[in-house]
Amino acid sequence: MTLEHCHSTGYPVEFEVTMGYRQRRFPVAHARNLSPQGIYVQIANLTLPPGTLIEIEFDRWGRRWLIPAIVVYGDTHGFRLKFQTPQPELYRYAKTAPAAPRSPVAGDC
Repeated sequence: MTLEHCHSTGYPVEFEVTMGYRQRRFPVAHARNLSPQGIYVQIANLTLPPGTLIEIEFDRWGRRWLIPAIVVYGDTHGFRLKFQTPQPELYRYAKTAPAAPRSPVAGDC
């Protein structure tokens, strides 16, 4: 399986997500950058190789989101995940919801 990098510009976000892999839930991760195609999540002490299928889950903008994704890249700070199906609605919510300003974080997706 060939993994392609995300090509759209990400939008800075800041909210908590839970990551699931094979019936296991990982500690809370922090979403940092979002595009319609994927998300960058910051989490320490977790290693998942590229190509790993996971689910991310979170409550945001008045609903519960459960999104299947694949690990594109990971390092000691977090993971770049590509959604199995683009999420333009999620991206639209992120861009229109008021958020506290913060500095950009590496991991555009």
